[in-house]
Amino acid sequence: MIWLAKAMVRTRLLQGIAKEQGRSVVIVSHDQRIKDIADRVLWLEDGQFKEMTTMAIDPVCGMAIDTGIEVKAEWEGQIYYFCAKGCRDEFINRQSSS
Repeated sequence: MIWLAKAMVRTRLLQGIAKEQGRSVVIVSHDQRIKDIADRVLWLEDGQFKEMTTMAIDPVCGMAIDTGIEVKAEWEGQIYYFCAKGCRDEFINRQSSS
């Protein structure tokens, strides 16, 4: 796990350099932790960029998904979004059994 710590150190170093020099840094990654320190995050899906502000995280599998999708469920007054019906069904089953 040392490489994870080094990756975050490098990411923060790039962030500092970008701010000091008034530059932009583009990072392409599957690492969700980068969004915690980024000024702006874009999601590339089907060849189209989307703002992360329009994205939700599937509570079952953790996948980032567009909130404009049809697969969603309301539980205790909160709306949850899912990547697929299978994740929605698993979520509902978990909630019902707890």
